[in-house]
Amino acid sequence: MKANSRYNAIVLLLSFLMLITAGIKAYGEHNLQEVDYKKWSRLAITSVKDNYPSAEIVDFQYVKRVEVNDEETKDVFGMQLNENGKQFNVHVDVIFNPKTAKLITVNIEEIQDAATGGTIILD
Repeated sequence: MKANSRYNAIVLLLSFLMLITAGIKAYGEHNLQEVDYKKWSRLAITSVKDNYPSAEIVDFQYVKRVEVNDEETKDVFGMQLNENGKQFNVHVDVIFNPKTAKLITVNIEEIQDAATGGTIILD
């Protein structure tokens, strides 16, 4: 009887430890991705402000994350700007190494939407 209760206690303890470990891992990954998103969003905004210093950012949209390969990931952003009464959209790619969290490059492309003048949804 004692051996059976020890066995049950060990199984219960191991199950509890596995649940705690899985919870910590999931919680840590979520926070890391959130910090990652904030870091690259701030960089995209700063880059646009550097390239268009007299423009106001009217709208900001996180579009998607694309894993280009093992050493390159691309976060894509869309922004609507207003500069001296002219509204236009920019597409921003922030490319970084996901293993080292080091920036590789930032690409900014101005996009004209003559038909609607509104925010372009980038896929």
